[in-house]
Amino acid sequence: MAELRRLLVDPARLDRLADGDRQLPLLPDETHYLRRVLRLRSGDPVAVVDGVGGLWTASLLGADHLEIPAEQDLNHRQAPPRPALGLAVVLMRRGTEEWLRMGCELGLDRFQPLTSERRVAQADHRPQRWAVILREAVEQSERLWSPELADLKSLDDWCPDPEARVAFAVTREPSAPHAEEWLERAADHSRPIWIVIGPEGGWTDRERQLADQRGWQLVSFGASILRSSTAAVHAAVTLSSWRSRRISFS
Repeated sequence: MAELRRLLVDPARLDRLADGDRQLPLLPDETHYLRRVLRLRSGDPVAVVDGVGGLWTASLLGADHLEIPAEQDLNHRQAPPRPALGLAVVLMRRGTEEWLRMGCELGLDRFQPLTSERRVAQADHRPQRWAVILREAVEQSERLWSPELADLKSLDDWCPDPEARVAFAVTREPSAPHAEEWLERAADHSRPIWIVIGPEGGWTDRERQLADQRGWQLVSFGASILRSSTAAVHAAVTLSSWRSRRISFS
């Protein structure tokens, strides 16, 4: 049986549904998506997710409502994957939408846009557009948990969770272990994990010293010099693959 197409709904809207009234009014863009894009008709099923672990099967009711059967528990949710995986990336001129979308589809949990001393002046900062990209990626990838998109911060001001393990990606550093090697050796499921990707022009000496002072581990992605967007996707694949292997063998 084919998987139902999914609709991501704000959990607050679902919380307002009473046991006796399981009809969810649709927003105009949701109605357009279900009726015009997916061409669903009244009575057709659709999967509803809330981005915080919930998944239910609903039916399209008329033109602008969904109905979730009363026998489905609206309080039932799956636990989030562990450990939480984060990617912090300095803004770039092109490629941000791509690495955000791919990172979301690969299952990353947190995204932190950064500024740095060598940030490209023309780099876009489009948080509203990025939120749309992530929403579409959640529906496309059929994940149950929406990732967090943090506000823009400078590298100096950004402070991840105190217990987090942080890898600081660098180039031309022979002593830096590959990111995969560092993950296998040092990361575990009890602490959030971040990889930090720098600007196209590379980190300044001061920023590298800052990473060292904070106890962040220098890592590399091999001998090739990657664009920031490529490095971000590489980091997302590395993190996702590591967690999948750990879950498989745990």
